[in-house]
Amino acid sequence: MKAFVLLGSPRRKGNTELLVDAFEQGMKSRGASVAKAYLNELKIRGCQACLACHKTGSCRQKDDMTAVYERLLASDVWVIATPVYWWGPTAQIKAAIDRFYCLAYGANPGIIKGKKMVMITACADPVKLATPFLRGMLRESCKFLQMKWAGEIAVQAGPKAEVKKKRRQLDKARALGAKLAGAWQST
Repeated sequence: MKAFVLLGSPRRKGNTELLVDAFEQGMKSRGASVAKAYLNELKIRGCQACLACHKTGSCRQKDDMTAVYERLLASDVWVIATPVYWWGPTAQIKAAIDRFYCLAYGANPGIIKGKKMVMITACADPVKLATPFLRGMLRESCKFLQMKWAGEIAVQAGPKAEVKKKRRQLDKARALGAKLAGAWQST
């Protein structure tokens, strides 16, 4: 099993990445491979609404998203990892998700149908208040792309990598990674 993480936090080794690291440990404990893209370090333009992808299934923009598409298409699990900014994802994640649009056209729907999506997020406010819009956006994106929602990790944590102190939540992230990879092994 291959998982690909789109890491949308501008902060390296912050709460979101610490949760991703725990998830990755769980996946690797069951033999899965995990790769990450640090979106803040990539040049990804927003969707230009040109609709060229309706004909070809390919985005005609040539930027770092081209390599991201290759990794997504080659992966069984897509991990959308972002802190909550204004009740939604970071701009880095939002730009990448907007560019998922072309994956719904051409031969792509048949290629990605049934792949799994996971949400990993950290937020300063209580999870129930901070995440409904982010969760809703990602779940609807998952449906639109004919993917399967495979779970989520959402943790309230302050800006100083506070999640390090939240062993139970880190254990949940590890367990979700191990569960997904284990389910793959048994099929």
